[in-house]
Amino acid sequence: MKFLVTSFIFIFSTMYAQADPFWKYEIGDKIKNEIVLDKKIKIPLSYGEWEILEKTNWCWYAFCGRYISLAKLIEKEIAETYSLGYLDTAGKRISDVDIFLHESTFLNKHDGCYKRPEYYKLELYHKGSTINCMIFRHADVNKELYNPDDKTLAYLDAKIIRWIEDNDIEIPKIALESDHIFFLRSVSPRYYVISHAINPKFFNGPKIKFFSEESSEYHSLNINNYPNHKKFINKFLSNASLFHKSLEDKMKLKQRHKLDLSKNIIE
Repeated sequence: MKFLVTSFIFIFSTMYAQADPFWKYEIGDKIKNEIVLDKKIKIPLSYGEWEILEKTNWCWYAFCGRYISLAKLIEKEIAETYSLGYLDTAGKRISDVDIFLHESTFLNKHDGCYKRPEYYKLELYHKGSTINCMIFRHADVNKELYNPDDKTLAYLDAKIIRWIEDNDIEIPKIALESDHIFFLRSVSPRYYVISHAINPKFFNGPKIKFFSEESSEYHSLNINNYPNHKKFINKFLSNASLFHKSLEDKMKLKQRHKLDLSKNIIE
């Protein structure tokens, strides 16, 4: 009997791993073409080799979560990154979950789906517990890694910092980043966060002279003084808006829940 039970568990876990591509990824793997978070979220990757930097999967009582991050390097310098994750609320303790997600998304004093000076663009649909949000911004990468505003979460980047330092990886001084946040119970019990960032150097961006978050040419209060940087950031905003629309389609959002991003898109 023990042999039969063990065999059944092994066969079931193998079948599940084959059905869910997430389980095939391991930290340090080199991949191409696409990254798969779950059945809804499959992201096509730009040409080249990408490395898996982090991967976590956890469950606590009825709740589960999943997270994966990856980067593309060009001669040991970060050119582009993705991070993808979700919290699966499983439809449990709806009132408590709604309060927690509302506080995390809208009342976090460091980041969230509300206007902040460093955000170049914020697009938001929010009604009841439903959230469809796109944040578009520049980032002082050194500050985000080594001196984040929220010191209580600094430990979360420890693995990335170790990978950077152990492998002599060069990080961009300023990156452009888009964050895409979805929570619609009519579509899924999962709260999704997908982030994409680029190093402007590898996308024909204009030369950067100012490297702090406040002084950067890409800061919303400075951008109008730098027409070449504004043209470049608007091009990336257009791409980010198209990416967000593709995520809305993957998740099969109803039209009333979608963001109006046409104003951001450059033909």
